[in-house]
Amino acid sequence: MQVDMFSRILRLARLSGNSRRWGGALLLASVALSVQAQPWLEVGDRALRSDVELLAARGLIDGVVTTWPIPAGQLARLADDERLSSEPAFVQAAAWRVRARVDLKRDKPSLQPTADARVTNASDTVRDFGTLARDQADVRAGLLWDSASVDAALRVGEQTRFDGDNARFALDGSYVAALLGGMRFYGGWVEQWDGPGWTSSLLLSNNARPFPKIGLMRDDTHAFQTPWLSWIGPWQLNFFVGLLDGPRTDKNTVLSGLRFSFNPLPGLEIALTRDTEMCGSHHPCNPLKAEFGVRNDPQSTNTTNDEAGIDFKYSHSLGALSISPYLQFMNEDTGPFTHAYTSYLGGLSLAGPWGESGAHWRFTSEYADSVATLNWFDFGKKATGTAYNNGGYTDGYRYRDRTLGFSLDSDSRLLSLAGQLTDRDGWTYRLVYYRARINSAALAAIQQGGSTTRNVVSAQPVFINQFEAGLSVPLRLFSFDFAVRGQDAQPYPHAGGKLAVEGGISYHF
Repeated sequence: MQVDMFSRILRLARLSGNSRRWGGALLLASVALSVQAQPWLEVGDRALRSDVELLAARGLIDGVVTTWPIPAGQLARLADDERLSSEPAFVQAAAWRVRARVDLKRDKPSLQPTADARVTNASDTVRDFGTLARDQADVRAGLLWDSASVDAALRVGEQTRFDGDNARFALDGSYVAALLGGMRFYGGWVEQWDGPGWTSSLLLSNNARPFPKIGLMRDDTHAFQTPWLSWIGPWQLNFFVGLLDGPRTDKNTVLSGLRFSFNPLPGLEIALTRDTEMCGSHHPCNPLKAEFGVRNDPQSTNTTNDEAGIDFKYSHSLGALSISPYLQFMNEDTGPFTHAYTSYLGGLSLAGPWGESGAHWRFTSEYADSVATLNWFDFGKKATGTAYNNGGYTDGYRYRDRTLGFSLDSDSRLLSLAGQLTDRDGWTYRLVYYRARINSAALAAIQQGGSTTRNVVSAQPVFINQFEAGLSVPLRLFSFDFAVRGQDAQPYPHAGGKLAVEGGISYHF
């Protein structure tokens, strides 16, 4: 398999007829030899996501790319060397990096070891799409099994402080996935990201640890063939049922999620999402009523905690420049347009080539606001503490004390400006600025009174300016990641600024 991939890279380079592309392909060949046994692209790699979105903007893969993980079947068209040969060097480089992360042929079963470790003196307050340590030390090791129809991963790890305090056993990233009839059925502790945001997702992100779940998603996102439904374009469906275990007031709460994303027009992705907390101690358990009961008003009060969202993302290429504006709206468990208690996220991502050797840059500006408004765009009417809190489920939309969506929790705002440069070898350089306002005076007053309506990041309002510089280095068997962060304030009750350093190493066969 590895020799075949190497020869295909060289063949593509010859087809391109460009010396710079030829040289880039030779360098990429050594990277591509380390194909990973995965049924999908996992959450956590910013450079990989940039490659994926670049390929989607160029029309080389289906454009439903806001639901992660992204299955291998959606990437199958990248095996077309003739089609790739007409693309610029930076697009070809992105395609080969993506191909190196999944086995598109999947012709021989394999068992591979994997391990990774991250250490930091202080975990980050703002958590974006990238993989970050959840405590001072975050380590795990395991095995990956790959075959034509069944894939599995066993990752055993621990998250702890350097002194061993607060140690937590973790199976994060462990799963079993089976391909049946074009659907990918899965179960385990699968990290997910729902939304177009790069720094934040209001609905489901990697801020909290992954919880155990079973689910299904499409492996190939091709459009319907029937004229009645072909207008939807390429589409993805992801449905899961999970268990919010661990220490909770409402123990063993069930969380189900349904997300449908589609491309009705070239470059336009629309996604509809509904996440529902149901059952658990102190609550009746009627899953059918919970799934199909969409009303919540005085005449029909529901017994669940629902989060519903709609996303819009448009990607377009102007010459070598890719432009992607995006929006995300999250409504609490009330009406879709009136009394919706809406939170907002919007951003713009730009990408283009850096020179002619295969490197590319990306710049993203994003703003997230969980100060919910009573109705859509009714900014004069605030619904204090509504986002991620619930009167029936006092734990709120959280898992193990972290919000399942926006990392800064309720009544917070975050502006992020992020630039990254990925060279032809996959080395990624990153600079980020965050301007965050965590919590509000109104919510802090409610929280101080002992209410379960709260912000779990900071009990008092705080403004934070944070700068970050990072470097990721992929090699044949190992990859390294470094980051330095400086901020001028910290969440309450901490005071003063903070300087943090974080490093990670991963081993992939």
